[in-house]
Amino acid sequence: MPEIIKDYDKNIIRIKKGDRALIFGQSRLSDGNMSFARGGKAEVIENRRGFFRRYDLELDNLAAAGLAHGNRIEEVSDEYRGCGAFGLEDAIPDVDGLVSDRPGLILAVTTADCLPVFAYDNNLTTAGIAHAGWKGAAAGIQSRLIESMMKFSGSKARDIHVHIGAGIKPCCYDVDNSRIEMFPPAHLDSIFIHRNGKLYLDLCSAVSLSLIEKGLPQSNITISGECSFCGGKYPSFRRMGAEFITDIAFITIQDNY
Repeated sequence: MPEIIKDYDKNIIRIKKGDRALIFGQSRLSDGNMSFARGGKAEVIENRRGFFRRYDLELDNLAAAGLAHGNRIEEVSDEYRGCGAFGLEDAIPDVDGLVSDRPGLILAVTTADCLPVFAYDNNLTTAGIAHAGWKGAAAGIQSRLIESMMKFSGSKARDIHVHIGAGIKPCCYDVDNSRIEMFPPAHLDSIFIHRNGKLYLDLCSAVSLSLIEKGLPQSNITISGECSFCGGKYPSFRRMGAEFITDIAFITIQDNY
């Protein structure tokens, strides 16, 4: 069985199996801005380098999704190393999810209330990550991630594990009624909450219900309890408004780590 090491202080999880390790997690507000769209390039590069070097990882090996709030997944090879690591202009365009089996490659998305969705198989041969806001979740980005993992690795859905990271939770995510029609009718009672005259969306449940429908056992899905809006530890578009910044969420397979 893999050895799982959870560093809750830094929100990083390491899973070891023999000489292979899988590391995933996300930065916090205290780590600084991680988005080139929200700050100066030199500052973002310095923040990213500092964050990854704490885990003996190098920014040069990062491949970042360009993000479009859609459901496209890119299968990433070694030639993508460095894409989006040092600037937005060469991030992998028009995708919100990445899948790879290449050791040393760091797959990354940025978030600021949207959910990072981390995926890996039992044998730590394939890793994936997705950026799931309400648009992406409604469009099935989480299901597309699992489909890509299965196609890429040959794994069965029952052999894939998913962790849903910190993001805005139903305690704070009030939405308008138009969102209801965007999600599957069978899920509505589980993902929308009426409270004090407002409608709240449970985005984590929307993602996890779709994953279960794809064949993942519920026991293979874990969910962070941290809310980016009210917890104060993570960037939040809704809390910070025009001054918002983003975190960076990543997953990587490492040999001899």
